[in-house]
Amino acid sequence: MNSVSISEIVAKNYKNIRLENGIDFGDLTVLIGANGSGKSNLISLFEFLQYSVAGTIVDDQRGRTNFEDAVFELGGARILDGTLDAPANVGIEYHFAIDQEETTLGIDLLVQGNHRQVIVGREYLDSGRGLSMPPAYYRVHSGEYGGGGSGVISVFSYRNRLLNPMVSPPTHLEQIGDVPVNELALSAIPRLLEGSRFPPEAVPLYGPRGKIVDNALYWSFYNANNMDLERIKTSVPKLGQSDLFLSETGENLALVLFNLIQEDIEFENTVNEAIRDVLPFTRRIRGVPIGSYALTIEWHVEGCSEPFYLNEMSDGTIRMLTWAVILHSPTLPTLIVIEEPELGIHPAWMPILAEWIKGASQRTQVIVSTHSPDLLDSFTDQLDNDGSIYAFQPDSESRSHFTPSRLTESAVTGWLEEGWQLGDLYRVGNPAVGGWPW
Repeated sequence: MNSVSISEIVAKNYKNIRLENGIDFGDLTVLIGANGSGKSNLISLFEFLQYSVAGTIVDDQRGRTNFEDAVFELGGARILDGTLDAPANVGIEYHFAIDQEETTLGIDLLVQGNHRQVIVGREYLDSGRGLSMPPAYYRVHSGEYGGGGSGVISVFSYRNRLLNPMVSPPTHLEQIGDVPVNELALSAIPRLLEGSRFPPEAVPLYGPRGKIVDNALYWSFYNANNMDLERIKTSVPKLGQSDLFLSETGENLALVLFNLIQEDIEFENTVNEAIRDVLPFTRRIRGVPIGSYALTIEWHVEGCSEPFYLNEMSDGTIRMLTWAVILHSPTLPTLIVIEEPELGIHPAWMPILAEWIKGASQRTQVIVSTHSPDLLDSFTDQLDNDGSIYAFQPDSESRSHFTPSRLTESAVTGWLEEGWQLGDLYRVGNPAVGGWPW
């Protein structure tokens, strides 16, 4: 597993979901709930952080930052709970486990009342032990530290280290200014500290900050509804590109398959064995060059001397191939998020897909949202495992808001002892499982 993982997200005043009590993420997290219950809204919080730290200015002519683009993608001013009036804050906390130590990134997004602009209202990164103790990191835009545009950063007090070299140096607070409100300090601080009087080794935030950014940059998001099967079938990617991760549309499938086989000689056998669980008559699948510049996929089957190509294969078969490549890759993203992987796939293949997902979760974090009882059946064993299963249900105070509730084995023990699976309970709308629109 990765040395950095997302352990919890807490949010307040965010769209239609109640996340004040947080939602925990284990190696595998499964989300169930009706359409419009907030599952994609939760996933958008991951995308927001990734987009925000991907760089600084993305278009010099427009002068827009990645943060501003990320806010736009998140929904702009509509990120605010629709029952509230601006100005108001949307509070988000990302909790990370970094080398088994917890670190919290807190962000208040201020939705202003005039032009409904969204800026950073407050931001901090710390270990949960306060800024007076190492490791401590930063707080900006907070009134107690000087308000918008300024803040404090924790710096090691090396002078005390000279007096007692055996003691880890304590930290003290240094003022920082010119902190932008249209960019996360998580991205901006290295630039703000250029030319400062304290060297990088004196700033404890660089370690956890770098690990969080590096982790977030390698999160991968897949929504089966966005997989463009026609483009996957007809795409002829150029040979020589270095893609190791499938794109959100899947059109670089041939390139990724080819590159992964070149990188790891065992991968070809691994992905072929996986596909034989779905289509036993498969002899070999491989990415092959067309001439000197392009790639395609050949699908060899028993009894045929000529290979088939993707435009001759069924949509469900191609979908299973994309999941096989994503989930069996020797080079996994630091987080894989998959929405509705069951789309277009035969129910008989759901247990196989679930095992692929569980296998990938032993090597990286995986989050899956699903409407499929057939797929959910195969996650029954996650109730007493490291996984987390959350059902998004209407809030008791407002039917337009939804609260994710963690399913526990104790809540369904009686039914499980009678031979029911989670998907069975989901199908009949058992309130212990929830996730249905009524």
